[in-house]
Amino acid sequence: MLTASRLTVSRILSLVRCFVGVMNTATKFQFVMISLVFATIFASNHCLVFAQTAGEKFKNVKVLTAMPAEQMGKVMNMMSASLGVNCSYCHEGTNFAKENVGHKDDARKMLTMTLGINTTHFEGKPSVSCYTCHRGNTNAASTIPLDSTRDSTIATRALTSHPATQPTVEAILQKHIEALGGREKLESIKTRHIVAQRVEPNGQSEPEELWQTSGGQSRMETKYGNVVIVEVFDGKDTWKSVNDRVIDLKWDEVEQIRREALVAWGLNLESIRSMLEYKQVEQIGDRIAHLIVRKTSGNLDERLYFDVESGLLIRRICSVPTVLGAFEYQVEYNDYQVMSDFLQPTKIRFAVPNVTWTRQVISVEINPDINSTLFQKP
Repeated sequence: MLTASRLTVSRILSLVRCFVGVMNTATKFQFVMISLVFATIFASNHCLVFAQTAGEKFKNVKVLTAMPAEQMGKVMNMMSASLGVNCSYCHEGTNFAKENVGHKDDARKMLTMTLGINTTHFEGKPSVSCYTCHRGNTNAASTIPLDSTRDSTIATRALTSHPATQPTVEAILQKHIEALGGREKLESIKTRHIVAQRVEPNGQSEPEELWQTSGGQSRMETKYGNVVIVEVFDGKDTWKSVNDRVIDLKWDEVEQIRREALVAWGLNLESIRSMLEYKQVEQIGDRIAHLIVRKTSGNLDERLYFDVESGLLIRRICSVPTVLGAFEYQVEYNDYQVMSDFLQPTKIRFAVPNVTWTRQVISVEINPDINSTLFQKP
């Protein structure tokens, strides 16, 4: 898929009009027909992605007009997190197109400045973002902080010293498998049912259940009162539903569901060994971790952190490119405990810019009978 060739139909027609303007009538007809035929062939084979831009999909977008529309939610979250604010800072309720609200015009000026800096000084790469200066505050930082309030549990930094002998990916994965209970024990587990609570930052919680198989199938069900949200990877396809109504997923959302299903089963990491590469040693809070990166053919970068001492996976980060830099999806695997004779992270923290939640595991049942219909799309 040529994601770099993100063309809209209107742009293609504009190009066609440029050429036909200098042709005679017969040649014009032939050229237009050939163009339409090739466009149909390319579109049907997914060779080109006719992605809507933000300017085409949303009202009153004045700066980020050329940005792919699918990035809008991510970029808004990144801006909110960078300034430590919520949507009401620039918008009134859900009427996002309304003008003369809050700091919307200020935000446009800042976006114009940021994009201009990247274009002029960084070859168009999103090296500078809102967070570069704001660091979670509405006012850009102009002095160096001297206190120690930085959240060390979130920050990572590369160490200046590294092991004398660089460990292999195989050795790191093997240590992880042994830490979880050993290959023989893991191979004996065919299915798993997990009962948990999804805990929001304000302490509110919702019931959550997961059904998983050693074949990589996974179903997660979260209940918000009468609303039931389901995410499924059936081993091949991925889908999400709200009260049995299937909803559209962005490509990176599909990948997140698939990869979480893969990581949930320790042995399955070996199936992607050829895509893994050892990078370096980093410090995460008070722990030292081996960093393994996953090479992909698309735009999704993934980093896996394994505790040097215990061998356990403690963090996973996926990065998706946007016009304002990488949108990161982070999962932290904490408080490993033996449940049903199996070592399981019981406190799993999920975070994206401006949004966090935690899965608190209550119980784990090993090898229950799981009906295959759980993984079927409604």
